Amino acid sequence: MQSYADYEWFLSRDLSRYSGKWLAIIDKNIVSSGVNAEDVIKEVREKYPTKKPLITKITDKLTVL
Repeated sequence: MQSYADYEWFLSRDLSRYSGKWLAIIDKNIVSSGVNAEDVIKEVREKYPTKKPLITKITDKLTVL
């Protein structure tokens, strides 16, 4: 399942430079980032209408899913 692979990729990366931003990840690539989740989702839907991205917010605190 691709979303699980993207999630594993996300967990193994240092994404601290994106702190405070939302990310959209598809096929182990960051395809969009920004401070507003709606804008990130809109951009991904326009560019990748058939893909299901992993959407996450990068924080400087521990997050438990």
